Amino acid sequence: MTPSEDINPRGCQCGLWKKDPAFLEGLKVPRGHCGFCETCGKPGHTRHFPGSMPYTGCWCDFHHRMVSILHPLGHPGTYLYRGLLVVAIVLWVLSKR
Repeated sequence: MTPSEDINPRGCQCGLWKKDPAFLEGLKVPRGHCGFCETCGKPGHTRHFPGSMPYTGCWCDFHHRMVSILHPLGHPGTYLYRGLLVVAIVLWVLSKR
C-alpha cells in the first residue's frame, strides 16, 4: 500500500484503521475518523493547518472550515481578505471625490 492510498480526499490518515484498528479502538475513535478535534473534542481528522504553517492537528469539519475561512492564510480566507481590501480601497477612492 503506497502512502497516497492511505490519504483520503480530506487529506487525513484515516487509513490507520486498515493498519492498526486496535490502536484507534483503544482510543475510542469512531470508525471513519482518525482522532478528536482539539477545539471541541468531536471526532475529527488529522489535517494540516489551512494556511502556510507547519502545524498539523486534529480538526472536526466545522472548525477546519471556520479556520480556513477566517484565517488570512487559509485558501478561502485569502479571497475574503483580498475582497475586503478591494472594497476598502473603492470606498476610500469614492470618499475622496
